[in-house]
Amino acid sequence: MLLPDSLYRRVPHFWLLMGVFLIFYSLLAWPDVWYFLGYLFLGFASIARALWLFQARKRVVRRAEVTVLTATQRIERNRV
Repeated sequence: MLLPDSLYRRVPHFWLLMGVFLIFYSLLAWPDVWYFLGYLFLGFASIARALWLFQARKRVVRRAEVTVLTATQRIERNRV
């Protein structure tokens, strides 16, 4: 399934937001929920996944390089 480009670029943000919410929930529910360590681990794992996605995309996606011509260039044609 192909995602639209605007949604595809926001996937790491989703992972990061989900990780922050999971860590926040685990810290709020610490004394009441016995599996708060699971929420804490999932939160850190999703933040790590978001950082990995940011880094992997930055490595692959390159900005367009623009070359500016600063001197006059002369093209010589071979005369036959």
